[in-house]
Amino acid sequence: MRKYDSVIWDWNGTLLDDVGLAVGIVNELFTEYGVPPLTQCRYKEIFDFPVRLYYERAGLDFQKHDFRQVSEKFCTRFEERVHSANLFSEVPGVLETVRQAGVRQFILSGTEQQALHRMVTRYGLASLFDTARGLDDHLAAGKFGAGHDLVDRYQIQTNRAVMIGDTAHDAEVARELGIECLLVATGHHSPERLSGLGFPVFDSLSALSPNLFSSGFVS
Repeated sequence: MRKYDSVIWDWNGTLLDDVGLAVGIVNELFTEYGVPPLTQCRYKEIFDFPVRLYYERAGLDFQKHDFRQVSEKFCTRFEERVHSANLFSEVPGVLETVRQAGVRQFILSGTEQQALHRMVTRYGLASLFDTARGLDDHLAAGKFGAGHDLVDRYQIQTNRAVMIGDTAHDAEVARELGIECLLVATGHHSPERLSGLGFPVFDSLSALSPNLFSSGFVS
């Protein structure tokens, strides 16, 4: 039986129910830049890391527009409005149960570090994590480097760790780090995109939790 002593959580779309907020802001930007808006279904089909790729898939021409400016506009508006997004209802109970088991918890996010810290604090979750690790800028290029830094800095035993996320990138990062991964189809990628990645996919954190806890924890 596999034992976990560390759980690494993704933030957006895994703990924070923010797809509607993200799509709304993206479509505002696309209107400003003359790009057709996305349906939520289409967004989940093309969203990716690095995020520059998905902007290009949506039709944004970075020969004409500055990618850094677009990213900073999105992130500024997102943080200004994040209060309108809620945690998934299961999140407080699941996080507290894991903490009570004596298991270390971390966040590994594509959000810029200081913005991530402010969000986690806003939702009253900071005390439940050893750390929340974000990126050094607003460009959301990917979490590989931050993941390696997190594992090294906190001496996470990869054979006793699990990553929980909502995108193909989370699966890629888990594989790169050599850790197990559980995916929830609640966020930024569709169930169809997650289904072929080689890791279990769950409809919700409620559906995932029995699988996580039945695997047991190492205190």
